Amino acid sequence: MTADVGATKTRVGIFDPKGMRLLIRTVLRTPQEGDENVVAKAIIDAAEALMKTLGLHEVMAIGVGSIGPLDIRRGSVVNSPNIPLKNFSIRTPLMKHFNKPTYVVNDCVAAVYAEFMAGAGAGKRNVVYITISSGIGGGVIVDGHVLLGKDGNAHEIGHLAISYDSDIKCGCGGIGHWEALASGGNVWKLVKQLRIKWHGDSELYRLSASEVITAETLFRYWRDGDGFASYVVNELARINAAGIASVINAYDPEMISFGGSVVLNNPELLKLSLNLVNQYATNRAPEYAITSFGDEVVIYGAAWIAVNPPEELIKIQR
Repeated sequence: MTADVGATKTRVGIFDPKGMRLLIRTVLRTPQEGDENVVAKAIIDAAEALMKTLGLHEVMAIGVGSIGPLDIRRGSVVNSPNIPLKNFSIRTPLMKHFNKPTYVVNDCVAAVYAEFMAGAGAGKRNVVYITISSGIGGGVIVDGHVLLGKDGNAHEIGHLAISYDSDIKCGCGGIGHWEALASGGNVWKLVKQLRIKWHGDSELYRLSASEVITAETLFRYWRDGDGFASYVVNELARINAAGIASVINAYDPEMISFGGSVVLNNPELLKLSLNLVNQYATNRAPEYAITSFGDEVVIYGAAWIAVNPPEELIKIQR
C-alpha cells in the first residue's frame, strides 16, 4: 500500500509488488484540521476501501511520501509551512492499524527513488528529483545512497536562499527562498514585486493591480504574448536557473528529473530555465528529464520504498 500526502490532496494506491503495477488508487482531500492522527485515519479509510474493492485482506508493506518537514524517526510531519494542520503523525497509526512494515519519507525522496529504481535515473548512482509546484522540493541520491539527514530533511532545496536581499517571505518564515520566489503558490508575490519595476503597460499588468495573479493566469497571458507576463516569466526562469545550478553545485548529479504541476503544465518554462543554468553552475552539467511518471511519481516511489526500502531508511525506521 502506498500514499502521497500533499498539502491539498492525498493519493492512496495499491500496487502489485511483483510487477510494481498500480492496481487501483484514489485521491482525497488532505485534512486541514483535526488531531495528530487525522491524516493517517483518512489514509487508512481510503486504503481499506481500495482493499475491499480488490478483495484483499492485508498488504505486504506500506510506503508514504509526505510533505515536510519531517521527524523521520517518528514518521511525523513537523511544523509544515504549507498546510494549516502543522503537525501530524503518519507512521505510528498506520503501523499499528495494518501491523506491517511502514516507511515514511519526504514526498520528493519518494519521487527520486522512483526515478532511481525505474525512471530517468535508472542505472545511475547520482540522481536528483526537483518538483516545481505549489511549493518547490527535491530528493537526492548520491553515490547510490538516499540522502536523509538527521531529521529526514537533507533535501529541502526549496528553502535555498536564492536572494539575500529579497523582502518576499516564504511560508516557512524565511526570506529570499527559492520556493518563496518561484513556486506556483507564490507567483502572486513575485508579480506584486515586479509591478514596481515594470515600465510599460499590458493587460496582465492592469489586472494585477486589483487581482491576485495565479500561476495558471500568468502562463496563459505569457502564451498570448503579454509583455508584463513575459517579463515575470523571464525572471522566474532566472530564479529557477539559479536554484537548479545551486543543486548541481551541491550534489553533482548525473541526472536531474523534474516534476510538479508548474513543470508538467509549462515545460517551456523549464526549457528557458535550463538555458540559463550554465551562467550559475560550476559542476559539469547533468542530463535532464521530465518525469515519465507524471503526477503519480510520489506514489510509485513510495511503492518502491515499501517493497525495497533503502538501507539508510531501514536503519532509522526499524
